[in-house]
Amino acid sequence: MTFLAALCVLLPLWRAQPKSISNIEFDKALYKARVNEIEKDASLGRLTPEAAKTAIAEEGRKLISLANPAEAQTSNSAFGSWSVKGAQTYGLILLPLAAIGIYLSLGNPEMPDAGLASRLAVPPEQQLIDDLVARAEAHLSKNPQDVRGWAVLAPVYTRVGRMQDALNAWSSVYRLAPETPEIRATLGESMIAAANGVVTSEAKELFEAELMANNASAKARFYLAMALGQEGKHKEAVDAWQELIKGGSSQSPWMEAAQEFLAQSAKAANIELAPAIAGPSQEQVEAASEMSAEDRNEMISGMVAGLAEKLDAEPKNKQGWQQLIRSYMVLGRNADAEAAIEKAGAIFIDDRPFVESLKSILTTNN
Repeated sequence: MTFLAALCVLLPLWRAQPKSISNIEFDKALYKARVNEIEKDASLGRLTPEAAKTAIAEEGRKLISLANPAEAQTSNSAFGSWSVKGAQTYGLILLPLAAIGIYLSLGNPEMPDAGLASRLAVPPEQQLIDDLVARAEAHLSKNPQDVRGWAVLAPVYTRVGRMQDALNAWSSVYRLAPETPEIRATLGESMIAAANGVVTSEAKELFEAELMANNASAKARFYLAMALGQEGKHKEAVDAWQELIKGGSSQSPWMEAAQEFLAQSAKAANIELAPAIAGPSQEQVEAASEMSAEDRNEMISGMVAGLAEKLDAEPKNKQGWQQLIRSYMVLGRNADAEAAIEKAGAIFIDDRPFVESLKSILTTNN
């Protein structure tokens, strides 16, 4: 087919060789054109008869000087004609041969995918992330029941921005191993990423199911609180964010985002939040880990005393009361915890649910 196509293009060009004009014939034609132009100017009065005769004579002299027999050969020489025909002939032969050679080396449909295979043969630590993904995809296409493979590939999809592929991978994990820890919350989180940050009804159902199986799931609580804000239930969202925050610490990876969402929900609900009471810094935690047990308890006792003093100045800080009672329980100071609950009960006399939540901290830790 390539040969026939080349033949259709080149054969007409090879056959159609225009007749060449010799140099002297060209000069004669030019002489006649100039003479005609001079005679026309004379007839129009642009030249006098004498000037016209002089100009015609001059053109004649030029023609005689150009009439050299050595230059009368054609402009298209035998060598030039052979060159054109030869190039066309070689093109007609070589182009199909080159196409056949390239096809046999690269275009054989029965050849394996050597490019990808050679890349996947490189040790994993030397591969690019796209090659690693290709390796994992090739493995999973042959082993679709490999739960661990899907669980490893899903975060990689998220990292490279392939959210829908990540969702499909987590769905496979959930389908094959629904007992995987926090798989419902993880799958719901992937649904939110694929939906550009919207907590869909399907994702919400997964988070609620996760909480039924694991009431301590911070991830499920985080996105359920987010869902309340997106639904316009800002007061309920404030309560949900505060409940989540009080169960975390300054080192929790979601703490900063949760506090920001809490502030947004409180503003939307026109609720004034009490200023947060800061816990120990990272430097204080590291310093405490290097202390003896006695010095560590002394340090913690000093921090708890400072927290109690701040609550005297800001008695309406619910989060501070919860933190104080938990701190007393860690130190084994149950009597001080009971006294703090009684004091908070007098301050929040109209908020019995909050007071009961403080009492539950005491009973849970006993």
